[in-house]
Amino acid sequence: MIDYMDYVLRQFERCTSWNNDNSYENIVGTSRNILQFDVPEALKVQVNNKSTPYSYNTLEITNNKTINGSLSYLYTNCENLGQFVDGSTSVRLQQMTQSFRYIEPYYHHYKSNGKSQVPKVPTSPIYLVYGRMLYPSSTLEAMYVKRFSRNYQLMLKCLSAKTGPSILTMYLQKNTGANCQELILSTNEALLGYRFVHNFVSAGSKSNLSLYNNSSLSIGSELWCALLNLSPGCSTTLRYCSHATNTGKPLIFTLSLNPLYGHVSSTYSIKTHENLTFSTKYDFNIYSIQSNLTLGMELWKYRFGQRGKNVQQQEQDQLGSEQALASESIDDWSQITTHDKTPMYYHLLSQTEKSSHSSQKLLQDLNLTFQSSLQKIDKEREVIESFNDRYNEADFTQVFKASTSLRDRSLRFLWEGKIKGFLISAGVELTQPPEIAINGLDSLEHQNWTLISPSKFGIQLQYSA
Repeated sequence: MIDYMDYVLRQFERCTSWNNDNSYENIVGTSRNILQFDVPEALKVQVNNKSTPYSYNTLEITNNKTINGSLSYLYTNCENLGQFVDGSTSVRLQQMTQSFRYIEPYYHHYKSNGKSQVPKVPTSPIYLVYGRMLYPSSTLEAMYVKRFSRNYQLMLKCLSAKTGPSILTMYLQKNTGANCQELILSTNEALLGYRFVHNFVSAGSKSNLSLYNNSSLSIGSELWCALLNLSPGCSTTLRYCSHATNTGKPLIFTLSLNPLYGHVSSTYSIKTHENLTFSTKYDFNIYSIQSNLTLGMELWKYRFGQRGKNVQQQEQDQLGSEQALASESIDDWSQITTHDKTPMYYHLLSQTEKSSHSSQKLLQDLNLTFQSSLQKIDKEREVIESFNDRYNEADFTQVFKASTSLRDRSLRFLWEGKIKGFLISAGVELTQPPEIAINGLDSLEHQNWTLISPSKFGIQLQYSA
């Protein structure tokens, strides 16, 4: 379960039409959410409040051997943000969890589809100020976000603690949809970085005669250099997102390469149903010839009686589209004359009349061919958009996640749900001791090791008004 302030920041980006999925930081976000989800490590209670449409605050208490806490405050001048932020009673569970996120082509984020109008960024500058104080350590976290225009954004993050130096990081971002560029400066070892993502799909369908294009292909890279010790770093990633045309199920494929360390990673994630997702990740190092396979899944559960309604609505939509397609085909065929439907009729005509009717029938055949293709494209579009709408509008009450890593010999389980207005997360991570993973079960003869033991376990409760 994400923190309340992270949720408010997400809604701030949504309210101001900032597509954070287009950044290189989140280019493999979907597989990371399913395979490397966070497991609570202690008992954490978080109470949140929207005091005004412009200010939000959070009180958090954590019990991990010692009692720790934090107090957070957020303020923004965005006028419509209050309409996007909901309390824990009414918020949808899929908005508060790290789950499968399909990357729509960027031009979908800047157009109205008849169902919802994407809000426009006001002409005046928009800013957001966030501060958090942790006690008893007296550590201070701060963040400042300012939108200059639709495409430019400045972000400052600061961390100040009694032990250790203070760190200030600046992000200057330019996001045009077609590409996203970030210039990063940090006082930690004078770190300088540059990240970019470019989308090869430049525009959507310009007319109804064009094929429906809901896929996207992106490539991104990052370059880092610590100026104090001249330590470089770089990586590049390819991402492809598409839908199965017959079922509308979304899928995401990524391929990452770090040439300095020789690390190659590939992921494949697919949403086989509105409430079921599978993901795999394969890692390989070309220098050490070591590999690892990670598997993960997430299973959502509807509110009682909600799934039956969704299945019934899905069947009705599919039946309606098939009937409409059949009726349109019948109407088109009925427009053809009786002579055109009779092949032997041409042998009874003169050469001139035969040529004239042949041209007419050729045009009719071409119209039928193109019209059937357009009907197929419209059907594909309807199936894909219907699948996305059912997931976004579903009333889920809980989600179960599980992942395992063959090389690390670990199992991770996480349950998140809504109970009487409370958002609850409970998870555990089970790992095998390294001596057993390396030497096998024979190492248990002289040591009191267990086959598998929990390394993390915790519960998180969150309530917001």
